Amino acid sequence: MRDDTELRSLGRESPPGGCRLNAASRPAWRGGPRRRSGLLIGLALAALLLQGGCVHHRRRAGAPHIPSREREQEVVSSWYGKDFNGKPTASGQIFDMYGLTAAHRTLPLGTVVRVTNLDNGRQAVLTINDRGPFVKGRGLDCSYGAAKALGFANEGLAHVRIQVLDRATERPKSAPTPGETLVGGPGTSASLLDASFTVQVGAFQNEQNALRFRDLMANRYGDAYVIRFRDFYRVRVGHLPTEEAAEALQRRIQTDGVTGFVTVND
Repeated sequence: MRDDTELRSLGRESPPGGCRLNAASRPAWRGGPRRRSGLLIGLALAALLLQGGCVHHRRRAGAPHIPSREREQEVVSSWYGKDFNGKPTASGQIFDMYGLTAAHRTLPLGTVVRVTNLDNGRQAVLTINDRGPFVKGRGLDCSYGAAKALGFANEGLAHVRIQVLDRATERPKSAPTPGETLVGGPGTSASLLDASFTVQVGAFQNEQNALRFRDLMANRYGDAYVIRFRDFYRVRVGHLPTEEAAEALQRRIQTDGVTGFVTVND
C-alpha cells in the first residue's frame, strides 16, 4: 500500500462450521438386529460429535447473527491518541483518546467487543467507532484509554483476541461523516460512501499524488476514487457487496504489486 506517512501515534494508518444432531435428525430405531446395529452406529456418531466439541448452541432469540469470521479474531493491536483527539471518527462521533473505543477495518461501526491482551491477560470491553489500522500486520487500533486499560500503552503494540459481544445490527447509512469528502469526482460522497466493501490502496497527504494514483488504479480496475478524511487523501478501489468479494479484489490487486486493505465505505 502506498502511504505518505498517514500515522496515528504508534503506527496507525501510518471454528469453521460444525455439525449438530437434533431431535429431527436423530433416527428412531425400533427392534431387530439391523435396527439395533443402526442404533449403535448412531449413538457412536453422537458420542464422537460430543467429544469433538461439534455441537452448536442455539442463538438467543432476537440476537443479531454474527458471521463466523467475525466472532473471534487474534490480531496485533496498536493505539492512537492526542493527534486525533477531538476529531471526528468514521462513525461521526468525536474521538476521545481516553474513552474505551477502537478502530477496525470491517466490523460494523457500533459493534461492542471484548478485547483480551494475550501478552498479559488483561481485558476491556470496547466499542468500534472508527476505521483502521491501515498498516500491514495490524488488525485493531485502540484508543489511548483502551491501551491503558489493556496494559500496552507503553509497549505500543500487543497481541490481542477480539470477541464480538454485540454486533451492530445494520451498516451505517450512506450519509458521509462530517469532513469526509470525495475529491476529483465522479459522483458524490453520499453516492460512493454506501456501506459497501472496498479496497484501500493508498493514503496521501498530497492531493495531486492521490489523484495520480487514483488514475493509475482506474485504468487497471475501473472503479477508483479518492476520499478525503481528516488530513489525508485515501485512494480506494471498488464497491463490493461482500467482504469475500473485496478480499478477492485485494488479492488481484496484490498480484500487481500493490498492497491494499479491505475496509468499508462508511
